[in-house]
Amino acid sequence: MEILLNDNKLDIEGLAPGVTVLELLTTVEESLKGTNATVIEIVLDDKSYSADDVSEISCQNVLDYHKIEFFTATAQDMIRAAFADGEEGLQHLEELAGEVAADLRIGKVKEGMDSYLEFVDGIEWLITMLKNADLAFASSMAESSLEGDRQNLVKRMGEQMNQVQIAQEAQDWVGLADLLEYEFPEILQDSKVLIKTILGS
Repeated sequence: MEILLNDNKLDIEGLAPGVTVLELLTTVEESLKGTNATVIEIVLDDKSYSADDVSEISCQNVLDYHKIEFFTATAQDMIRAAFADGEEGLQHLEELAGEVAADLRIGKVKEGMDSYLEFVDGIEWLITMLKNADLAFASSMAESSLEGDRQNLVKRMGEQMNQVQIAQEAQDWVGLADLLEYEFPEILQDSKVLIKTILGS
């Protein structure tokens, strides 16, 4: 059986029957301590799993496979990848905001709330991505007005999400629809511009 880490062979001792892929992952992650890298993907005989998919990989026995591959990424790698996918994600958030607002305006609160939760998750992803931009783009963030733009955008998003939460808790569906329809498109457009500028600098 072959075990690879980023296409490099790994020698792991003590692989007895019954050792799970999750246990092997723990061993591999121990060896990565201090490298700033984390396992993001595991391939078991050509079938791919996320390293977060604990329920799946805890059921898989290592010795059932001919080849196990681990692929890692650093925080910087993951932030760069998130920025590269940012425009597509922002477009989806814009569409979601419109859908939720439309549902709420016609009283389809349950349907609107299902999409609303996805929208909130997306905004939280965007805030996290922007807050960590300097990890991957330190030299870009240190120059011009990018750092100020980033901080202002994160602040605006936080303020609007606070207003959204207040409207939701008060069950003010019209107010919530207004925020999603009129406030967030501008924020998301500004996010697109900032992300493009950071990637291009």
